Amino acid sequence: MINTLYNLTAKGLLKALSFILATALFAIILLNSTAFALTFGGKTPYLVMLIFYGMAILWIHGVGFEIRSTIWKAIFLPIVGYLIVIPSLCILLMK
Repeated sequence: MINTLYNLTAKGLLKALSFILATALFAIILLNSTAFALTFGGKTPYLVMLIFYGMAILWIHGVGFEIRSTIWKAIFLPIVGYLIVIPSLCILLMK
């Protein structure tokens, strides 16, 4: 099942989307770090770690790194990265 979910996102356009989303989130964090810290680092600093985890997933997927082990595919599943990064980008862009 993990291999099937991972292979759903193994297409070139989705890898490009992963790279673009990870780059956009990195740029927003770098250029507007105060808003990022105030939004996500307040009472629940674990959200920051979760967002960095999602960004790492999308960086790995976006640069084209192929994971062979099923355990690592489950840990770095791109769908999870999308579910983390897209809402956080929306929240940061609304501020």
